[in-house]
Order: sequence, then C-alpha cells, then structure tokens
Amino acid sequence: MVLSIQDAEILRTRVRALVTEELIERARARPAPPYDPDIAEVLDFVRRNPDPDLPRYVIVRLADGFAIGVRAATRGRPPVIVDPRRYPDRGGAEHAVLEHRLRDYGIDW
Repeated sequence: MVLSIQDAEILRTRVRALVTEELIERARARPAPPYDPDIAEVLDFVRRNPDPDLPRYVIVRLADGFAIGVRAATRGRPPVIVDPRRYPDRGGAEHAVLEHRLRDYGIDW
C-alpha cells in the first residue's frame, strides 16, 4: 500500500475502529444518503481512494443486473468485471463496492 502517513494513521485509528459487523449491516440496509455519521466517515475515506495502487471500482449496468468492475489500465478501454455476482439494484452494487474497498485495505469485520 502507498498511503500517506496521514492516511495510514486515519485508516489505523479511525476507519478500522469504526468498521464492525453492525456498521456493515446498517450500510447494507441503507446504501443511499443520508448516512449515519460513522458510515459517512468510512465512506468518505474509501471513496476518495487515497491509495493510487488500489483498484478503482466502477458499477456496470448489464442486461442481468449490476456488476462490479475496475477501470481499465488503458484509457478508453471498457472496465474489467471482477466479480461474477450480479446485483438487482444499484444500491446492492454500491454496498458491494464498499466491501471490496474495505477488504483492499485489509479491514475485516
């Protein structure tokens, strides 16, 4: 990981401490704003992608639902689907992206 000293400290002292099974369940139940303050803090951190080496996730709408992909390394190329699961709505896909990003930072719940 290539986090700044400040972001590494935020991850260690704030974000890891906030992520619990209960927070994940609340975030899953309500994937759209307004968010509870603790969920908003976690989302603010992971959505700004402070580590340039980690994947940039995108939600792709397909004929059979929504899928999770990553941006292609080459500009102008389509995203690469990284998860075979399909989500019936965008909210489910948004939550899946949150879980992917947390796992990328080594956060388990």
